[in-house]
Amino acid sequence: MRILIVDNHWVARRGLEQFLTSLDTNTEVVEASTLDDAAKILAGKRRIDLCLFDFQFDGIDPISALRKLHQAAPKVRILIVTSAASRRLALDAVAEGASGYVLKSSSPDELTRALQRVCEGDIWLPAGLRDMPAGLAEEGARFPFHAPSESISVLTPRQRQVLDLIAMGKRNVDIAETLGISPRTVQIHVSTILKLLKVRNRTEAALLAHGREPAA
Repeated sequence: MRILIVDNHWVARRGLEQFLTSLDTNTEVVEASTLDDAAKILAGKRRIDLCLFDFQFDGIDPISALRKLHQAAPKVRILIVTSAASRRLALDAVAEGASGYVLKSSSPDELTRALQRVCEGDIWLPAGLRDMPAGLAEEGARFPFHAPSESISVLTPRQRQVLDLIAMGKRNVDIAETLGISPRTVQIHVSTILKLLKVRNRTEAALLAHGREPAA
């Protein structure tokens, strides 16, 4: 696997590199300290499988920075690895195409799980997302924060439980174990939830659960 680390602090890049190679010695790590360098690498001929991105660059809007990398290589999964414990930033990032959001203060186990889940095609959000501070002033947010969408009121109590766990980034097997039901039953609930909420996927359902309207 070839992983790009984008961070303007060399200590952070080196720490992530050591962590990644400790998980798999065959991992090839590429580093970039600027957005321009990262965009060039992503758009280059050699494929990047995953990008770990701290989008906090001085003087640059984090979501604009994410958008620039996403446009350079739309198919590359981007996991935000940052010290910004902001619910608003996390949700904005996922809405803008990030595959996950994990804090630099996370334990090695949590970071490992985040990497695994993102590589498997899932979306990773911190379990404590709802307890995070809003982070950005209301007028500075790309998407205004609301209470959970009124459309969620059509769900049954059990469907709300499933949706809450989806919003925490849980997989069907995890939801089944938590609720004491079969994975097949969870799958049926998820399909019904997507249909009732009129969303295309789990990510859009999670955004609704956190009070965000998915992009049209």
